[in-house]
Amino acid sequence: MTVPRRSDALRNRAAILRAAEELVIGGTTPSPPRIARLTGLGQATVYRHFPDRRALLLAVAREHLGLLANAARRTADDPAAFRALLGAVMAYQVAMRPLVEELRRFPETERRGHVRRLLEALRGPFDRSRAAGHLRHDVVLDDVAVVLTMLQAAVDRTPDPRRAIPVLLDGLFRPAPEQVVAEQAVAEQVVAEEAVAGER
Repeated sequence: MTVPRRSDALRNRAAILRAAEELVIGGTTPSPPRIARLTGLGQATVYRHFPDRRALLLAVAREHLGLLANAARRTADDPAAFRALLGAVMAYQVAMRPLVEELRRFPETERRGHVRRLLEALRGPFDRSRAAGHLRHDVVLDDVAVVLTMLQAAVDRTPDPRRAIPVLLDGLFRPAPEQVVAEQAVAEQVVAEEAVAGER
């Protein structure tokens, strides 16, 4: 009899987390009554798994970190995977704005702990990407937290923060050789035009 009860509890917990994420993506802060309505579970069941909204939101965030860690393991042989993984983290940060805003109200120790766990999930892909020469030579893992903070500023202040994601990613990665050549050509042309204008 223990196994069926445990199986039911796991299904209920997964359903609660899915409902919470659905609410967040829809721009609504999840609450036990809303989750109960979405899942068909009783509020007592929701409270039994997550005694308060804070515990629920932390569980949603940790669920995402677990998925990220799994993706990092699956792509362990691809040094180019870090950009896609970080891009997914950034897209999630934009899509889950209500969750991020709630997490920002948590005590500093909890916020820093979440960031530390996020960076640890990305450490392997980051190191492989840097070793393969995909990242700029002076970039360190802590710069990822800085970039995510910059993205949050875009989330707070711009109507479409997703546009900032490729710009911020480009700041971490080395440009392709052909891009470097093109940028140097443009820079040389500008300098030449300015020199000619100065002679007039």
